[in-house]
Amino acid sequence: MNASMRSLSSATTEEGNDAKNLSGDGVQRSQTASVDNGTDLPYPGTAVSATGTGYDSSSSKLSQYFFTELNPKRADIILIICGFVGGLVDGLSFNAWGSFSSMQTGNTVFIALGVSGQPEYPAYLWAKSLIALTVFLLGNLFFIHLSRALTPLRRSTLVLSFGLQTACLIIAAAVVQAGIVSPKPEDPRAPIQWMQILPITLLAFQAAGQIVASRILAFDEIPTVVLTTLLCDLLVDTKLYTRPWSANPKRNRRIAAFLALFIGAMTAGGLAKTTSMSSSLWLAVGLKGSITLSWFVWKDISDSKTPKQESPV
Repeated sequence: MNASMRSLSSATTEEGNDAKNLSGDGVQRSQTASVDNGTDLPYPGTAVSATGTGYDSSSSKLSQYFFTELNPKRADIILIICGFVGGLVDGLSFNAWGSFSSMQTGNTVFIALGVSGQPEYPAYLWAKSLIALTVFLLGNLFFIHLSRALTPLRRSTLVLSFGLQTACLIIAAAVVQAGIVSPKPEDPRAPIQWMQILPITLLAFQAAGQIVASRILAFDEIPTVVLTTLLCDLLVDTKLYTRPWSANPKRNRRIAAFLALFIGAMTAGGLAKTTSMSSSLWLAVGLKGSITLSWFVWKDISDSKTPKQESPV
């Protein structure tokens, strides 16, 4: 009797296990079929989360790439090129429109002379200079606060800053090429052409971005738009005559910045004789645009053993 009961119990247990196995196989086949057929899964978030994770990972890597802070080493080369652009743009602006776009010392002198009604011709020369100076100051405030808000040395911040500068140059070159603004030097006795204010303000705004960039990158010895203090700092340097040349990099940068701005202005004068003003402005666009692109591939701070430095902006 006991043997019969044990046999019956064993048979019942095996049937239960078989039923569980069949049930489990059915669920597994159901899940497999759902995945293969694209139908709803018992756990519908599983397949979607796998794809979403890959997308989120790529997006995260891209964000991390653009939010990485850049290593300012060798960025002095960028600023020296900006100095050339500053000289080129100022030479073109003064030669055609009688006003500086970058060198605000000259504009300040014109404004001061305008208070006493000098020079008599062209009339309202001081007004163009005042507008250029005002836009330059506002541009400084804009780029300073933009950099502070977005973190100064971030890749995205520098790309945005130089992208805006390039856009200003593109618009200025376009309005000159389209004939909206005359590229020819105006007659001193003719009424002032107020449309000239458009390219002057654009060029002054991008010049502000340049000098703020020199502060962000901590190369105060390369202001890119002015030479007065640069020359004084060069000559007051107690290590001016130090050899070898590599022993005094600040001196070398000041000399290079002076030559870059000088050659840029000289290039503007030479191109004015051989080609149109718009062509010279497109040259500036090409240089500033190349700088903007260079920030996309610039080494970040993690690629260098140089300790992270605080931006003065």
